[in-house]
Amino acid sequence: MAIAFGRYQLLRKIASGGMGQVLLGKKGQGDFEKLVVIKRILPHLVEDEEFFTMFKDEAKITMRLDHPNIARINEFGVEGGVHYIEMEYVAGEDLRRIEKRAAAANKGIPIGIVLRVMADAAAGLDFAHKAKDAKGQPLNLVHRDVSPQNVLVGFDGSVKLIDFGVAKAAGRAQHTATGILKGKFPYMSPEQARGDDLDPRSDVFALGIILWEQLTGRRLFKGENDLATQKLVLACQVPEPSSVEPSVPRGLDPIVLKALAKDREERYPDALSLRMALEDFGLSNAIPSSSAHLSAFMQELYAERIARESDPRSFEEDSGLTDLDVGGLAKPGNAATVVDRNRQVNGAGSATTVDRPGQQTQAVGPPAKGGSKAVWGALGAVALVGIGVAAWRSTREKPVVEQPPPVVAPAEVKPPPVVEPKPVEVRVESDPAGADVELAGERVGQTPYATQVVAAKLPMAVKISRDGYEPQQGTVSAEAPTWSVELKKKAGRPPTGKSPNIKTSR
Repeated sequence: MAIAFGRYQLLRKIASGGMGQVLLGKKGQGDFEKLVVIKRILPHLVEDEEFFTMFKDEAKITMRLDHPNIARINEFGVEGGVHYIEMEYVAGEDLRRIEKRAAAANKGIPIGIVLRVMADAAAGLDFAHKAKDAKGQPLNLVHRDVSPQNVLVGFDGSVKLIDFGVAKAAGRAQHTATGILKGKFPYMSPEQARGDDLDPRSDVFALGIILWEQLTGRRLFKGENDLATQKLVLACQVPEPSSVEPSVPRGLDPIVLKALAKDREERYPDALSLRMALEDFGLSNAIPSSSAHLSAFMQELYAERIARESDPRSFEEDSGLTDLDVGGLAKPGNAATVVDRNRQVNGAGSATTVDRPGQQTQAVGPPAKGGSKAVWGALGAVALVGIGVAAWRSTREKPVVEQPPPVVAPAEVKPPPVVEPKPVEVRVESDPAGADVELAGERVGQTPYATQVVAAKLPMAVKISRDGYEPQQGTVSAEAPTWSVELKKKAGRPPTGKSPNIKTSR
């Protein structure tokens, strides 16, 4: 059953958390009805200056970005004391969930489809990077959170970027303090992981990470924790995609590696250049990569869901709106309950939440999971309790004098047992065998070569060389501990031990 919210009818809860909700709704009547997405924040968070400013920034920035590859924000308003953003509804799914569904169906994502999604995402980024304000001044916008979760793919073959909530722009109401990281660690550029000033090439790097992962089916920078992931990003050791997944055309290797250059001066100068490189590669190799091909892929992958959602009434089935009051928000006395429900939603792996699980907001250094938003949610509940206690105390005629607790001698604290890290078996192979192997710049043996390496020392650079063949370089990591390569013979060298026939005359 739909719930009224101003001029909207709320149909389904997409996600919720300690910060607010993302809801599917509709506006208009009869033949003029239109589906929209409503993003709302809890009323008490309006008083949180940083969070509310970020919420307004997302609306203010994105409303200036009118492009087919950016999800539109139509309106920023207040209804019954609740601040909300009305957003474009995209009938489709985010790239991370598409990847998982394709893997579950044993289909995989064809290379042409990857090229189309990445080229369109690059088009949206390029427009955002070059956008100007009402006075014609450059916004100098950097998204800073380009990740698979923020790339939506429609069933109609459209591709749209979302979530400019942590974007950095000139003229933004609240600027990020020096040394503060905002974004997802596995999709940061090296300069972003260091907390440096950013420019559009940082987003190009993030798009390169997604491209590498979609081509190989593996994670590029994924450590055991945020600190380990940050170290991988800073090391920036990127193997050629074709060396990880042989089905990847070798012609894509230089495109991907240029987008992922550690030094931003060596990357594509803008997202448009990356888009052109991808488009040119698809055309020159006759790879089916049009929007029509993307639409056909999505309609086959999500055929059952598309058929179900063809009936508008399906959106109200199992809507998840039963825990909401008439105003459409959790009742004021249940702030702690909202935080707990947020943990459950995040734990289930929801792809779109107001809290954006996995996003980090913290000082540079040993990162902590969960980000500051989860902390804000918990602090909000604690603040409500504190206000209640203060009010109760103010009603008493006399202050309560608490007796200090008895002094208890501290118990002996035993240090935790030392747990030896489990080593990873690293293997280096070549065809032909017998090539010299170097790990982290040290000669260790010949192929085929195997050894045990502590996980903390990975990733590690690998180089193999053999007389008469071109040397090869790569990387081994905990996720990809085996590196195998086919050696190429050197061209244009005379046979060993023979001298060319040189004639002389007097």
